[in-house]
Amino acid sequence: MPFGAQKQLCAVYTACSLTAALATNPAQAGAWPQPQGRTSIIARLTTTTAPHAFDAGGQIVGDADFEKTELDAYVEHGWRESVTLLVKPTLQHTIVGSQRRTGLATIEAGARARVWVFEEDQSVLALQASVILPMREHDRQNPLITSGHTDIDARLLHGVPGTLFGLNDFADTQLAYRHRGGGAPDEIRLDMTYGINLGPDWTIMTQSLTVAAIGNARAPFQQFVSQKVQASLRWQFDEDRHVELGGLRTMSGIQTVRESGAFISFWASF
Repeated sequence: MPFGAQKQLCAVYTACSLTAALATNPAQAGAWPQPQGRTSIIARLTTTTAPHAFDAGGQIVGDADFEKTELDAYVEHGWRESVTLLVKPTLQHTIVGSQRRTGLATIEAGARARVWVFEEDQSVLALQASVILPMREHDRQNPLITSGHTDIDARLLHGVPGTLFGLNDFADTQLAYRHRGGGAPDEIRLDMTYGINLGPDWTIMTQSLTVAAIGNARAPFQQFVSQKVQASLRWQFDEDRHVELGGLRTMSGIQTVRESGAFISFWASF
């Protein structure tokens, strides 16, 4: 396979695999558990483009010719006081060159367990494990989020509530190891979120999402590194109802596309 085509395939796969993580707050996601018997749903529509890519040296190069539109529904349910069940189906439309593909990409299912609450600052430590099931076979010409094989994600989460200038804020850090099948390299992931409440109805959130591939990779997959940032504003327009608007961009990377885009999310709890 020519290097340019191989790099393009890697770039598309990487972009698809780096699904933007959910912005969090202590009441609804992140390290904090859902209250027992309570369900939270976050439906998110994201659209991104990538006219350029990062090469093996981390420099911005050429035309990646990539677009992605993604719709996912993240559902959490408080099964026990300290155990939260989760599921997330992802529908995806990708364009790379003349290749287009639309369909259900994956379904992720798992559980998160709170393991400790620190008395000093009321921060929470949790463990989470999930299985990411492919909903279609891997396509070498236009890779989706799936390698065509089951992926397993295990992560440690730490959530810290606090105040800043008299305003309630929080920080959520997640360190994960994701085992990937089908020739894709495994991944180390570091997701860091910070949010601050501007009032009873408004919250600003920022997030850093870093992914580094490790281990062996078989063509068309390659080693890569990606670091994204995203920022959003969330508005509570009714009790237990929110809408969130934000943007995201890949700030640096190795053998990955340079994505830019926007998203809208609707939150509901019952």
